[in-house]
Amino acid sequence: MTSTGPTTRSTLETAKEFIRAVEAKDIDAVHDTLRDDVEQLFMHSNAVTSGQGVADIVAGRRRGLCVADVSGREEVLGYTRGIFDKFDPLVWRDHEWKVSPDGGDVYFYGTGDMVVARTGAPYRNTYLTRFDVVDGKIVRMAEYGDVMMYARLGVRPNRAEFRSLLRAVRRMFSPSRSSRSGR
Repeated sequence: MTSTGPTTRSTLETAKEFIRAVEAKDIDAVHDTLRDDVEQLFMHSNAVTSGQGVADIVAGRRRGLCVADVSGREEVLGYTRGIFDKFDPLVWRDHEWKVSPDGGDVYFYGTGDMVVARTGAPYRNTYLTRFDVVDGKIVRMAEYGDVMMYARLGVRPNRAEFRSLLRAVRRMFSPSRSSRSGR
């Protein structure tokens, strides 16, 4: 899927810069891609392990369950710094970019080829991340993957992660914030 509109190109370029910055562990470059009010949601979904499941998420036919809600640039940066410390290297293999049928959303799909820094254990989770970008800055990321695979690593959450876990629980009971849509 491709789109030639300037908004999609800008969104795609911004999302690609974010992924490049994370893989390079360049926190300043990550900072430069984010708006102050950015939100990063972690959505549990096993659907990302099949092509049909990915297509269903992109088309809005499948959803996940929000298990972490990271809120604001400083908290996203705190979470990201924690990931930098937990994994070495921090790389996705065989990744591809998808643009939603309406051209409004950009998705990054890839399999992590990471190693837990503390234990040396491999970590090979599959991810699909939707990026929402306004004026060249990321305002929301919804990352779909098998959160149980991450939980089994036994890595201790940092402050940003712990706060985001509590915020996700509140989403489950909120009349206005969805715990299923990634929005």
